[in-house]
Amino acid sequence: MKAWLSIDFEDIAHDFKREFSIPQDGTLRADALRRAYAAIEAFCQAELNGARLTFFTTGVVAEKCPDIVARIAADGHEIACHYFWHDPCRLDPPELFETNLRRAIDALETASGRKTLGFRAPRFSLKPEDRAHFAALERHLAYDSSLTVETAAEAQGLRAATGTDGLALFPVLRRRPAPGLPPVRTGGAALKYAPAPLTLRSLRAAAEAGLAPQLYLHPYEFVADQSFRFPISEMDDLAPHRKLFLWARQVHCHVLGNADLPDKLRRIAAEVEIAGPMRDLLVA
Repeated sequence: MKAWLSIDFEDIAHDFKREFSIPQDGTLRADALRRAYAAIEAFCQAELNGARLTFFTTGVVAEKCPDIVARIAADGHEIACHYFWHDPCRLDPPELFETNLRRAIDALETASGRKTLGFRAPRFSLKPEDRAHFAALERHLAYDSSLTVETAAEAQGLRAATGTDGLALFPVLRRRPAPGLPPVRTGGAALKYAPAPLTLRSLRAAAEAGLAPQLYLHPYEFVADQSFRFPISEMDDLAPHRKLFLWARQVHCHVLGNADLPDKLRRIAAEVEIAGPMRDLLVA
């Protein structure tokens, strides 16, 4: 069985500060992004038979760190779009969404020297009923991987629900890890916390439902050095309860499960073939 591994490539320190309205100078943690990419590429070469991946990259990363995006593309990975800002983009009116989408695509294509084909909404924030947003995606791109489904029937209804004809849709499976628990996606935090056999069962369930089995991760999950984390002293403008909440979110992202992730991914890759970039699905 094949599975497609993608990376949502973003600077979470910048994104958290933007989300919580923490003043910042606009620079990104370029060194942390470079180290994380180096760790991902080394893992691909050593453990995944040199598999090339898809990097869903924010436009702000391409605009401020074009050398990193150029390096990823030069190494043969696909550069796809993760919007311009790491915002829940369905909250943007369709006109603003398309403006930010075009800005991101321009930055990504300028940095990579390649045509951008795919999109994934930050936080999987698009819903099938966001038809105007999907119309914009269809005007500018070839495929989308923003949606999540629990059943094959739900996946089969996405074409009509989104109102798209020419945009390929590659949804990610949501699956309950155990009765009574909420469904989770096959990637990110769930991949960090769930045992490898549970993730493998989810990948097999996706294949049985006729979906392309997908795993996704983030650059900060491939490193355990907490290089994307910032201290409470930089949260001085926040109320105490919001400081505590943001501190806990950073522990969740940068500490819990990070050190064990490479070994877990190695065990998964021993059971499934990590396929190439997601653009290959367009001609599969």
